[in-house]
Amino acid sequence: MKTLEVTPLEGKRLKVIIIEKEYNEPLDFEEAQNEENKRFLPILKPSIAFCRFLEQLINEVNPDFATEELGNRSINDFTENNGIAGIFYKKKIPLFAVDIDENAKSYLLSNINEKEELLNIMLKHLKEPQTEGSYEREYLTAYAQCLRQEIEEIKNEIKFSIRESWIAMGILDKAREINKENMVCIHISSPEHTDGVKKILESVDVEVETIQLEKKLIAKETSKTLLGLEELLESSKIQIKPLIRRSRESRPYIIFFLDTDEKASPFDICMAYDAGYNVVVPYENVTPEDAKRIVQDAIFSRDPKGIKHTCFFIGGKNVERAEEVLEVVKKTMFPPFQTNIIVDPGGAYTTASAMVAKVEEALEEHNLGELSTKTCAIFGTGAVGRVAAILLARLGCDVIIASINPERKDGEEYAQGFSKTFREKYGVKVEGAFAPTPEKKLEIIEKSDIIFCAPKAGVQVITKEMLKEVKRLKVIADVNAVPPFGVEGIKPNDDMREIAPGIFGIGALTIGKLKHKVEEEMLKEARISSKGEIYDYNYAIQVARRILREKAIASRLTVTLNYPRKS
Repeated sequence: MKTLEVTPLEGKRLKVIIIEKEYNEPLDFEEAQNEENKRFLPILKPSIAFCRFLEQLINEVNPDFATEELGNRSINDFTENNGIAGIFYKKKIPLFAVDIDENAKSYLLSNINEKEELLNIMLKHLKEPQTEGSYEREYLTAYAQCLRQEIEEIKNEIKFSIRESWIAMGILDKAREINKENMVCIHISSPEHTDGVKKILESVDVEVETIQLEKKLIAKETSKTLLGLEELLESSKIQIKPLIRRSRESRPYIIFFLDTDEKASPFDICMAYDAGYNVVVPYENVTPEDAKRIVQDAIFSRDPKGIKHTCFFIGGKNVERAEEVLEVVKKTMFPPFQTNIIVDPGGAYTTASAMVAKVEEALEEHNLGELSTKTCAIFGTGAVGRVAAILLARLGCDVIIASINPERKDGEEYAQGFSKTFREKYGVKVEGAFAPTPEKKLEIIEKSDIIFCAPKAGVQVITKEMLKEVKRLKVIADVNAVPPFGVEGIKPNDDMREIAPGIFGIGALTIGKLKHKVEEEMLKEARISSKGEIYDYNYAIQVARRILREKAIASRLTVTLNYPRKS
């Protein structure tokens, strides 16, 4: 069986002119075989007006080859009893039938036939007299409904995406057979497949132009009911007018990645492409001075409409420098040259937001109270820990952030400096602490309801022995995905698993999955929106809450039924 594979042409340039014909070319399993469509069978053919237009177009374009869907026709019918084929052969233009491969179609339809046989058995059984409202009847009805929906989905997939891919591949294969670098093809298409085939061809760099024919009947002012058939035809004219739609050159979505590190993060670059950006331009070692020049060059190269397809992403592990770059980028823009800015240094903003939102949701789900009423301790004063402290303090939590580095000589002074920075720069109250020893860590754990572990990768903060000593602690969230994990006994996929009596753990991968979704959503929203938003940790936590809320709603609305066993 031939393999379906749509790949770009190498060393060739192809232009395809897609002409919509006046009807859809059916396949075996389509509804075209019902009585209503059989009634219209005599007019499922190109009209004389369409043929005349096609002749004129061929004279104007002089195509190298032409293609048309085969549909239900045999190759003999396609070549011998096809008015369109006659026109191309008369003009000495090769016409090829392109459609889904017969073996592939047979294989796909056999799958449908098996399901339809099962559905027919169910429908036959449901017609038999039974007690209304019986369990068996209700479950059988639900099963049959699901099966019918599944059959329709498979049919639609074959009819559209699969069939259109085969059609596009057929056009490309014929182009490969022709020994020319620049070619023009006329493709005669069913109206329902024009856009799908166009999209597939454009995805492999084929230039596409579509022609939709506007047909109009021009008749004299005479009552048609009083005329005979011949008089009616003599008094009327058929006009066909082409509506040409060329490939729309849409402006690409460009995101400029301003990274303050020596090497730009491949993680964020990959995510930007996956979020739908056409071009990602990374800059490394970006300083505030660099940022101003880059932003000016970027925004002035695109007019106010183009700027809506432009976005800036500020990254790098140095939060302070990233924030300095952000301020410069904001000040460099002005109406109407304003666009969206995402700031997520080292992934800290999205990670911290995901961690806080996940704990907030977990407390609510397990009836453990509101996060805003809790005392929260954060172990780790890196970017994730600091952002988490800001978010928690703004929620109303009592927050302690602790440095755990035993090599820090000025630990107490460093911790106090942290408190001052949070107060003066962010307007929040956060208590700084220095906890380089197990005893100091335990002191903090004993007065905390929630623990957030955000140390360097591979650093264990909390042992099982420590957890035996505490009574107040309820939840621990750990973002350390590199063994040893931040908490002894926790697993990366834990989602409120009881890791010690009365203490529940949330692992790094559980938080990481949410972080990934948050960043993906922010990138997509920044691409689509043209409001000139700042996508920072304040925005990220709102996105994280929305994702969790939608997941919870979907979970609550999910219904799973098991057929009751007969006793």
